[in-house]
Amino acid sequence: MELEADTIVQVLLRERLRITAQAAAVIRDVHAADDIFQQVVLAVLEVRTRFHDTDHLKAWAFRAARCRALDVARSRQMQMLPAEVLDLLESRWTDSPLLANTDRGEALHRCLAQLPVAARELLRLKYADGLTASVIADETHRTENAIHQNLCRIHRSLRECVEKELAGAESPSLREAR
Repeated sequence: MELEADTIVQVLLRERLRITAQAAAVIRDVHAADDIFQQVVLAVLEVRTRFHDTDHLKAWAFRAARCRALDVARSRQMQMLPAEVLDLLESRWTDSPLLANTDRGEALHRCLAQLPVAARELLRLKYADGLTASVIADETHRTENAIHQNLCRIHRSLRECVEKELAGAESPSLREAR
């Protein structure tokens, strides 16, 4: 018995964070990773008669996202992680009970979107670009200590926001950060 389209979409939406994280790890571009997720959903729906259980569906979606991300990385002439590293990451993403809690990941995604632009930029420099606090301080003409303190406040704000989101309310500290 093949999976219905609505079941497929529900499964993929539950796995969205892991699929986009896998693509983002390859191409280091969250927006392009979201595009890849959308492409994967469309591709799955086009060949949905192939899937008879959700495990097969998820495995195919992860593999398709990885292949599409590698294609984007090649077209951008990016240096890519070795296949062995990607295999290890993929096995962690598909098996991790910590990542299975997509409610928390979705709450974090919503909380990040609510942060002020300056806070999101600081997080981008630190985590997406992989810069040290010292380099960020030099680039932003601030002290390294100020960068560390700001990151601590942002992390605390995000933690509180995620907890409130999961409980169903907006974080007061996030409102203060605005």
